[in-house]
Amino acid sequence: MREHSAKDKYNFALYVPVIKYMNWENIDGRVKLYFSVKDPVRRFAGWLVKKSPANDLTFDELSSRTWLLVDGKRTIFEISKLVNMDSKDTMEESLRRVITFFRYIAKKGWITFKEANQEPNETSA
Repeated sequence: MREHSAKDKYNFALYVPVIKYMNWENIDGRVKLYFSVKDPVRRFAGWLVKKSPANDLTFDELSSRTWLLVDGKRTIFEISKLVNMDSKDTMEESLRRVITFFRYIAKKGWITFKEANQEPNETSA
């Protein structure tokens, strides 16, 4: 088993993403996030044309696959490996894409991160 060094503590790929935003659904393999419109001008404009102002977001195939792999247990590196299985990219390119995606959705506040367990729970011998 690999020992974790002090340098690993700051390795972003070893963090575990956790979904915070719960207003979403999986529609035929595509993740769609739903947002309520709070801007009074947009709400009023929607009322004038008798349409509800939509502010939803549907991820592309790669982003949806990445989002659906977030289970609160897998590290970013593990998710990147799973995403890479279906693509022709190098592992480095896959990791770069996944990290970029996670940084973006973290800035939006849709996910948070926790440190990976340093040692697995070994209850059975």
